[in-house]
Amino acid sequence: MKLKISVDPDLCFGAASCVTVSPSHFRLNDKNKAEVLEEGGDIMPGNPIYERIIEADEAKRDELILSAQSCPVSAISIWDMETGERLYPKD
Repeated sequence: MKLKISVDPDLCFGAASCVTVSPSHFRLNDKNKAEVLEEGGDIMPGNPIYERIIEADEAKRDELILSAQSCPVSAISIWDMETGERLYPKD
């Protein structure tokens, strides 16, 4: 399945709970904001990436939702791109 992961940098204050839960998908940048990593953890320095579309299996989807749920300010949103459903936070 394809998932869109989005971080709102205006809400994020660098608690890093998403990094703790899913270090292969999130990191804090030099502004102490969570960024969404490419598959394999690659990211271009100086170009913050706050949104990505990735391929995910059910286990990865569950991990990403748990990462979003761990954020104390709900700065992370996850969408299923095939159905258009927002998986987290729920409406």
